[in-house]
Amino acid sequence: MIFWAFLAIVIIFLINYKINSKVPDGLKNIHTITSFDMFLGIITKQAGHDSYIQILKNILKKMESLRWICMIADPVIAKNVLLQTDIYPKANMEEFVPNSSFSEYLGTNVVFSSGDTCVQSCFQNFTIASFFRNCIKDDRYFRNNCKKPIEIKNLMQMFTLDVLGKVAFGFDFNNLGNPDNAYVKAYNDVQKIILDPIAILFQTERIPMIRQQNLKKVDKLSSLFKEIIKEKYKALAAGKSRGDLLELMLNANENQDNQMLSDTELRNVQENAREEVLRILGDNLIPSAEQHKSLKYLNMIICENLRLYPSVPTLVYRESTEDLKFKDFLIPAGTILEIYTYGMHHSSKLWDKPEEFLPERFEKENVIGENYPWLAFGGGSRMCLGNNFSLIEQRMVLCLLLRKYEISLAPNSIHKDGLKIKYLTSPYPLELIFKRRD
Repeated sequence: MIFWAFLAIVIIFLINYKINSKVPDGLKNIHTITSFDMFLGIITKQAGHDSYIQILKNILKKMESLRWICMIADPVIAKNVLLQTDIYPKANMEEFVPNSSFSEYLGTNVVFSSGDTCVQSCFQNFTIASFFRNCIKDDRYFRNNCKKPIEIKNLMQMFTLDVLGKVAFGFDFNNLGNPDNAYVKAYNDVQKIILDPIAILFQTERIPMIRQQNLKKVDKLSSLFKEIIKEKYKALAAGKSRGDLLELMLNANENQDNQMLSDTELRNVQENAREEVLRILGDNLIPSAEQHKSLKYLNMIICENLRLYPSVPTLVYRESTEDLKFKDFLIPAGTILEIYTYGMHHSSKLWDKPEEFLPERFEKENVIGENYPWLAFGGGSRMCLGNNFSLIEQRMVLCLLLRKYEISLAPNSIHKDGLKIKYLTSPYPLELIFKRRD
């Protein structure tokens, strides 16, 4: 029965694909990344964006959810798209992928909103002091595992979830202490659903049984979040204020007036950053607002890392409301546009030696500047609301680690010649050794 149901879905999908996949005239000469290309990249473990860079000439196209999407890696177009939000509003995900776990989980929020939002003012009112007061942790985890390989990718994800919980919601997810608790499990279950490359490529949620199972997991996570909000309302009603982000958002809602390196090179970078941290901070563990600005080399390292490995390879989809002329191409109105951050960050037209890790390229303050070559947090009026939050967290963690540990790759690491990407910009497990400094 399941086999025949699956076969019927496949046939319906192929019929819809045949009907809807006709290439508009203006897109015919744009190189296409086919579904076969993506599938082949997944099964050969070469699904990273480096494979796209080889064929990228400022613009690519692909078919997704029966819609043609243009991947833009030209900074001039990117700047126009990000600044002209009336002409290029964010795509409505509930229309793009209706009745899916993705639209249910992410469809209506500040990330995909094109309008004004009170959340911007919440982030502006959110102080560095409150950040440190809530998220500074001791380093027992590193002390207990000193000189042992630590898988850093999952550790940083767990740490970040705990930080966000305490700072944003005044709630301890306790991901580091108990990664199997109900909140963490529900969150991880949904993350696996929306980031599954096979499910995205073959749109497995078109099978009703799979879609219903996924939606149940999303509903479970939503219920847990709603319970946190309910408890926050109770605390506010009782006069208990923590000053966290959720509290600021709830108050704003009530007030509508609020609007590749060798080991030697790696050690050199690490030593230069450590010297700066020790020189500027002295005996202080927590950098002040002014000291944050003075950590110039550390900030250059963070910017260069985000250039090589942006947290997301592309920005939120935009939908063109009018024809877009680009060189010999005429992209018709109604086309989904995707700003290809990873492509821009690795373009030899925009960066000298783009595949090398060179923090010094950010010495000049106008490198990021007006031409939009660096879009780690997007740009324009709808720039990522949490950019300062992210930068503060990165500086804080790096200051803590550099003061106390020397960091190196685990022996025989697969990453010894450069970071190996598993899918999109997500690396294979990355083990580091933290040796306590004398």
